[in-house]
Amino acid sequence: MIKHIALWRLKDDAGLSKEVMFAITKETVEGQVGHIPGLLRAEVGRNFASHAKAWDLSLVTEFEDMTALQTYHQHPIHLQIRAKVDGFVAMSAFVDFESA
Repeated sequence: MIKHIALWRLKDDAGLSKEVMFAITKETVEGQVGHIPGLLRAEVGRNFASHAKAWDLSLVTEFEDMTALQTYHQHPIHLQIRAKVDGFVAMSAFVDFESA
């Protein structure tokens, strides 16, 4: 199994509240499950910590294998969601790893 984890800092000037950006992101990203082959799980969580090094949102996704992760990144549904959600993101960090 492959895990893909993303951390996002949301923009302060995106024209929407962080609560609304979170809700849109959560609904659209988690909604990919069952529509993209090999995507087993997607969860978006909002960070409740408020210190300076905290990120606003995290995404944890699980894939059958590396091929499924590569397919996900190029899938039309994922690209449509990125077109929407990327406008909310000021900074991001990613980690991909193999999990037992």
